[in-house]
Amino acid sequence: MQQQRVRIYENGAPSVMKYETSAAIAGGPGNGQVKLVHEAIGVNFVDTLFRSGAFGVSLPFDMGVEGAGVVESVGDGVQGWKSGDRAAYFFTPGAYSNMRLIDAGVLVKLPDDIASDVAASLLTKGLTAWMLIKRVHVVKPGDIVLVHGAAGGVGSLVAQWAKSLGATVIATVGSPSKAQGVRNRGIDHVLVTDDPEFLETVNAITGGRGVDAVYEFVGKATFALSAAVLRSGGTLAHVGNASGAPAADDKAGLPGRGIRYVQPATSQYVGERSSLDEASTDVFAAYRAGVFGTIEPTRYALSDVVRAHEDIASRSLVGPAILIP
Repeated sequence: MQQQRVRIYENGAPSVMKYETSAAIAGGPGNGQVKLVHEAIGVNFVDTLFRSGAFGVSLPFDMGVEGAGVVESVGDGVQGWKSGDRAAYFFTPGAYSNMRLIDAGVLVKLPDDIASDVAASLLTKGLTAWMLIKRVHVVKPGDIVLVHGAAGGVGSLVAQWAKSLGATVIATVGSPSKAQGVRNRGIDHVLVTDDPEFLETVNAITGGRGVDAVYEFVGKATFALSAAVLRSGGTLAHVGNASGAPAADDKAGLPGRGIRYVQPATSQYVGERSSLDEASTDVFAAYRAGVFGTIEPTRYALSDVVRAHEDIASRSLVGPAILIP
């Protein structure tokens, strides 16, 4: 079987992605590697940043950072893995392919009850959510947190997980059409960011004390609101800029109010084997407990990857998306 992959030779719109046949893995896995046959591939917002050039990468670049599948063969020096084992991984470029060679050290063993489509929908986003609510701001009962972009893949997980830990969650969406979907996931306070009474509504929910933490996935369009609703001494976790980078003036008043402003990266918190195992175990346990509800990704054929990115750009997706080889 030949490798089918998605590669970019230039940065730009979704159309720059090329679905092509490659003989790059014909030699089989090298030392420390396994050959993994993908069953499902995660589509993440960061993929669009690599493709567009917002995050610089060396070209040509093999697209995709997350996948799940079955180990076909193992190379020399690999311990703990054998043919037939199920595995998933996050943030390792080259995922947009039907099969690949990959360092065994980055793989997470999939429990029997975690399907590959769930793993590809959940692992990267779930690890990011874990970082945010278990490390960046440790959510505890009685906290009030604001989650921007709560209809998105990571935002929805953060909102649901924080609520399960006893927090009052205020979720925001970009349009009224997305609000009901977030409410259906059990979030009581769902606001549209351009609501002219946004600040008054948040003030009423918090009793005037402000929120303890804001999880900021949107950036320019919501950052001023984030700063306005945070209590002094709170945490502003700035994870994404779906609407563009915020203006410098929006950040200017944060230090004077003792606000902890952080821009965390998931790899900083799960870069070690022990932390990756702990975090992935927690994510799968939360899924089993029903914290995230039913994972129902939007599915695209691997060859239809351009449409998947176009749908992300139009912000028409609600929840995760995966590619099926």
